[in-house]
Amino acid sequence: MDTTATNDVFSQNEKLLYSQFKRKINTEAAHAQIKKLEYDLADVKTGLSFLKTACTDSQALGLGAICVMPSYVKRCASFLGEKRTTSLVACVNAPNGGDLTSIKVKSVKCAVKDGADEVEVTAPIAQIRDGNYAYVRREFKKLRSAAKRKSLRINVSCSYLTREEINRVCILAADCKINGISLSGGNCVERIAEAKTSVKNKCVIKCEGGATVLEMSSAVDLGASIIGSKNAADVARAILTAAETEI
Repeated sequence: MDTTATNDVFSQNEKLLYSQFKRKINTEAAHAQIKKLEYDLADVKTGLSFLKTACTDSQALGLGAICVMPSYVKRCASFLGEKRTTSLVACVNAPNGGDLTSIKVKSVKCAVKDGADEVEVTAPIAQIRDGNYAYVRREFKKLRSAAKRKSLRINVSCSYLTREEINRVCILAADCKINGISLSGGNCVERIAEAKTSVKNKCVIKCEGGATVLEMSSAVDLGASIIGSKNAADVARAILTAAETEI
């Protein structure tokens, strides 16, 4: 019996099976990375028509979350639907956290009532710079209570704070049972590792500004579990394209 043809057939089949298997593994890994992306649309320039499209795209691509201003939470909750696969995050009091605690607390409660899955509140930058950490602690505890069972993150603007101030806020957040820290502005990527050490795995770390796949990869390597990006949809598409072509 001539086994040459048979060996050739099996060889081709094996190559095909290997190719399909590798594509499956690449695609699964790609979707795991995309799930770490949050679409940052908490911007006054982002209108309702774009948000509707963004909600559809986010679920189709498998993004982890879409972040919007509180006034758009109710409409975006409707766009995403009750059986949403992409979380809805309300971004409260960005960019400097200057409102009174009572106003922030009310905003958190409204966001939860309107359908937010998570709430991200900006830390009181002025109070931190003044060293008023007792105020910061009280605010964090009240915000934690207002969010009830919903996930609560504290946004820390690295543009205005020193390394020591950022690390101290992270420690306070972890002590107050905050679910996550969102680092934004300035040199936030450089603060990821220290923030992760400060919270001692009690909070997840989000880093804003992942405009490209490379920037996202760098932030993840440094310890960020979530990447916020205004280009999240494009980054997700680039990741999927790379997974399809890398055989």
